[in-house]
Amino acid sequence: MKKSSLPVSRKFYSEICDRIRFSFSLNRPSLIEEAIATVDSYITCGAEPAEYADPSVLLMFNLLRPEIDKAIRRSQRAREISSKRKSGQPTAASSGKDETSRPMDNNGNTASSESESTEPEEEERPILNRRMRRQIQQERKRAVRQRIKPLYSR
Repeated sequence: MKKSSLPVSRKFYSEICDRIRFSFSLNRPSLIEEAIATVDSYITCGAEPAEYADPSVLLMFNLLRPEIDKAIRRSQRAREISSKRKSGQPTAASSGKDETSRPMDNNGNTASSESESTEPEEEERPILNRRMRRQIQQERKRAVRQRIKPLYSR
């Protein structure tokens, strides 16, 4: 199958095919091509495997199906983001706005103020991991905290 026409990444597709080859090469090498063809038809057309297919192929397909569905969704989202980026729509990172200067809620999302409500809501903000959210929260607390003990005594 031509890999460029697949709705999943080449890396994922080759990994799935390698797993199928390895699994069936141990006990039933004659089913390798049938299993790969089943996965190919599901990835490209969304076709379910036939009921009369070998039970081993059906088992393998049902075990891999959640991973395949997840990879299709992930690739679709990546293609959408790529097409938006290529079309020239500004994103939060490229608009030049400083995300850390805005107030944030507990989840690390920036809180919108009334002056910012005129901006479109479609703008995606970068997702901050736990370490980054924690650092921002600690810096805010340090800035607000009053020092009880003087830094030096006279």
